[in-house]
Amino acid sequence: IIVMIIIKKLNVTIKTYRTHKMKILFNRLERHEPWGGGSSFVNAMCNFLREKDHETVFTLESNIDLIFMIDPRPGDTGISINEIIRYKIANPKTKILHRINECDARKNTVGMDSLLIQSTNHVDKVIFISEWLKEYFHKKGLNVDNSSVVYNGCDLNNFYPMVNNTKKIKLVTHHWSDNWMKGFDLYKAIDEYINNNSEFEFTYIGRYSSLYKPSNTNIVKPLYGKALGVELRKHDIYVTASRNEPCGMHHIEGAASGLPVIYHKDTGGIVEMCFNHGEEYETFENFLECFNKIKVNLAAYRDKINRENLDIEVCCKIFYQHIKTLLKID
Repeated sequence: IIVMIIIKKLNVTIKTYRTHKMKILFNRLERHEPWGGGSSFVNAMCNFLREKDHETVFTLESNIDLIFMIDPRPGDTGISINEIIRYKIANPKTKILHRINECDARKNTVGMDSLLIQSTNHVDKVIFISEWLKEYFHKKGLNVDNSSVVYNGCDLNNFYPMVNNTKKIKLVTHHWSDNWMKGFDLYKAIDEYINNNSEFEFTYIGRYSSLYKPSNTNIVKPLYGKALGVELRKHDIYVTASRNEPCGMHHIEGAASGLPVIYHKDTGGIVEMCFNHGEEYETFENFLECFNKIKVNLAAYRDKINRENLDIEVCCKIFYQHIKTLLKID
């Protein structure tokens, strides 16, 4: 009798979880080109799921197990929170996972915060990309008790260190967005400083702001993947002056390429991944102090970079566990 009771209990557990080939919709397309950190995540997560024999789709079709909402706005798929809500009403078993990686403070926009908060009322799981962003929305009144935090990562096959033996230290940053909040106040100050000082060079990879025309900065067109890694490895120290960044990808790719990071004190979630292998600045004078501190201890700072924490595989595995938990798949 006891054995039969145990077997019955086991059967209940077995029925709760099932092996299943999942169909997962992303409401943003894959883009294998320079397109920002969110796009890099979509690429990596889709590849991860397909390698495990799951199906990824980008249109609202039948039998979708989970909708991975990257952004509640329609974007390049035309699928906004409104279309997702209608699909959920018609298909109540479909789960919705919302990865929040945006906020109004990042680019001085209006309305993004309220849209994201409203969207959380219709999803099954909320995942933020940094503790800073989670706390940001908590202060806005959002109940974050059942939410989680999963940090970004990059492809370590593309971004890996290489020691440079140049006498002059080379600084670098890269951004897809040309919004001034990405830190162009510092990049402008660096450009002007180099005009009369020669202790370092500075390279900007990406779309430079139209509000200032640099004369002493090496401008490199937007790059992606392996080509970006090659360019980053030509430098010694990474710089990010981005403000209120939910997490970002640029500093991760820089650090994975072996570059210590100098970051602004109001950088948002970036500090959570850079404090161990970087220095924080507030004023331009502080920036120069950070530069000199890292310059004389460059090898030591490089040794502090934990590339395992920067791996996109780690990020994808954690998201995969959340997906399986939502769908009750073993």
